[in-house]
Amino acid sequence: MSDGTKARVEVAAPVVAVTLLEDRATVTRAGVSRLEAGLQRLQVTGVAPVLVDDSLDVTLEASGETGATLVDARVVRQWTPTPSPEHDLSAILAELERTKAERQARQDTMKRAEKALHDVRAIRALWVAEVGDEVAWGRADASAWAAQLREGLAEAIALRESLAADHAELARLDRTLEDLELRAAVARDPSATRRCAIELEVDVAQAGEVSVRLEYLVPCAIWRPAHRAFFERDGEQEQVRWQREACVWQRTGEDWERATLTFSTERPSLGVQPPELTTDELRVQKRAERVEVEVREQAIATTGLGGDPKVLDQLPGVDDGGEPVRLMSDGPVRVPSDGRPHRIRIDELTMAATSRTLLVPELSTMAARESTQSWKGTSPLLAGPVDLVREGGLVGRTKVLFVAPGERFAMAWGPHPAIRVHREQKKEAGKSRMLSSWVKVPHRVRSKISNLSDEEVTLFVKERVPVSELREVEIEVDPEKTTGGVQPDEDGFLEWEVRVPARGGRTVELHWTLAKKDDVVGV
Repeated sequence: MSDGTKARVEVAAPVVAVTLLEDRATVTRAGVSRLEAGLQRLQVTGVAPVLVDDSLDVTLEASGETGATLVDARVVRQWTPTPSPEHDLSAILAELERTKAERQARQDTMKRAEKALHDVRAIRALWVAEVGDEVAWGRADASAWAAQLREGLAEAIALRESLAADHAELARLDRTLEDLELRAAVARDPSATRRCAIELEVDVAQAGEVSVRLEYLVPCAIWRPAHRAFFERDGEQEQVRWQREACVWQRTGEDWERATLTFSTERPSLGVQPPELTTDELRVQKRAERVEVEVREQAIATTGLGGDPKVLDQLPGVDDGGEPVRLMSDGPVRVPSDGRPHRIRIDELTMAATSRTLLVPELSTMAARESTQSWKGTSPLLAGPVDLVREGGLVGRTKVLFVAPGERFAMAWGPHPAIRVHREQKKEAGKSRMLSSWVKVPHRVRSKISNLSDEEVTLFVKERVPVSELREVEIEVDPEKTTGGVQPDEDGFLEWEVRVPARGGRTVELHWTLAKKDDVVGV
C-alpha cells in the first residue's frame, strides 16, 4: 500500500474461551505478538466463516511505552477450490457405462436361469405324475426312477447356486454403480473450501509486544445438559455420585483447541419486549341443565420432592427455572467442528441417599429400585438425560427435571429381577338407590405379586384413584375391603409396604367407588 502500510503479519490468536448459548456461541481468541513501529496490518487466520460480522469486538493492549491504536478491523472470506481426486470425467463415465452393460447382462442371465429352474420344477411334477401311472399299470423300475430323480435334483441345485452367485454379483455391481455416480458428480462439480480471516490495521507508536483479543458471535453451535449418576454403597451408607456434563455440537468451521467452555441458559433472542395485552370479554351464559364432566390425566411433578427443612423452606430447550444459569467446564477442552456430540464434564458431587423397592402395577409388571436424595450443588440441576450406573454397570437411561439447590428428588435404578406382578381391574355397573339422586359405580383393583428369589423382599406398592374437583362427583375408598385400610393422599395416590416371602406371593386389593349425581354425564 502507498500509505505506508506494511505487509500482513500473521498473529497467533487461538480460541481460549467459548460461551455457549442454546443456539449460538460467543468465541474469544487471544494472542500476543511483537510488532514494529508504524502502521501494521495483522491477520488472524482459521476463523469460523459463519461468524457474524457486526458482532466482532477487538481489544488491543500494549505493554510498557508501546502504544497501539486500532485503525480498522474487517472480516475477509474466500473460496479455495479443492482438487478432485478424479480429474478425468470421461474415464469415469466410460467405466459407468461398462458397469451398466455388465449389470444388464447379469440380469438377463438371471432371467434365463430362473426360467430354466421353473422348467425343471414343472418337468419334475410331470415325472412324479407319470411314475404314479406306471405304478398303477404294474410297470415299476425303481433304479431308473432314482437315477432320473438324482439327475433332476442335481440340475435344480446347480441352477439355485448359479442364481445365488448372480444375486451376489448384482449387489456388487449396484454398489459399484453408486460409487461411480458419486465420483462423477464430484468430478462435474469440484468442491471448495471456504476460508475466513480477520484483518486488523494497527498503528504502533513504538516497537513492542501487543496483545490482541477478539470476540465474535457464531451460529451452528449448541449445548444441552447431560448427566451421569452412580448408585454406590459406602458400608451401610447409600450414596449417589452425580456427574454433570454438557453435550456440545458445533459446525462453525473452526476447531476449538484447549478452550475453556462456559455454558449459559441466557436467551438473548427472546428480547425484552413485553407481551401485548388483549381485552377479555365477559359474557353471561345460561346455566346448563346437566353437568358435563371430562376425565383428564394430570401429571404430578415428582422430580422435586421439596427441600430439607434445614436448607429450604425436559434433543427441547434448556429448563433453567426462569433464572439464567452459567456453568463452566472443569478445564480446557477440545471440540472439533464436526457436528458430532461431545460430552464435556462440568463437575461431580456425592449425595447421601435412601433407597427402596417401588412397584407401580399400573405402569409396569416389574419393581424398580428408587433412591431419594437432596441436590447439594450451589447451582440448580438442569433438566436433561441421565445415564444410570449401578454396581459398576449401566442399568439404563432416564431423565431428570429441574431441581433447585437443596431440593430432594427421586431416581429409579433399574428393575428388581425377582419381582413380578399381575394386575386386574374390574368396573361394575352403576347402582342407584330409590329416592336418591346419586349413582354409585364400584371399582376393584387387585395386584398379585410374586417373589422368584430365595430371600424375602420388602417393597412399596403404589396405586391411584381419580381426584374430583366437583361437588357433584365424589370418590370413596372402602377401608374395609382395601388392603390395610389405606386411604389416598390429596393427589389420589395410595401406598402399601408389602413383605413378599421367598418363593411366595402377596395380594394387594383396592376398592373404590365413583359417586355422581344423576345429571352428571361424561364419567
